[in-house]
Amino acid sequence: MNYDINEVKALLEDDIHLLGYEALRYSIFKGAENNREEYQLRMEKNGDYFEVYMTADRASVMGKYTFENPFEAMDQFLNIMQSRILTNRRRVRDGEPPEYSCSLWDK
Repeated sequence: MNYDINEVKALLEDDIHLLGYEALRYSIFKGAENNREEYQLRMEKNGDYFEVYMTADRASVMGKYTFENPFEAMDQFLNIMQSRILTNRRRVRDGEPPEYSCSLWDK
């Protein structure tokens, strides 16, 4: 099925805004090699598929999920966002360094 990625991006960005997750590092449909950062959540369109993955140190790919349906990809994207917030809040609480500085978990 052919989805308008601009509409998908707008819906996902609206969800991110409603959740207050704008401070996280993320990229939506910017191109797999563009604007890469360490510890960044990314969603890309690759042919007929939507890919959701994190980058790790030196922006290497860490865990890639592939979906035919953009709404399943959006759910995975938001789940990973929440997971990163919880993980980094836990790290800060336990005296460990977070992945990067962010207002969602910095004290």
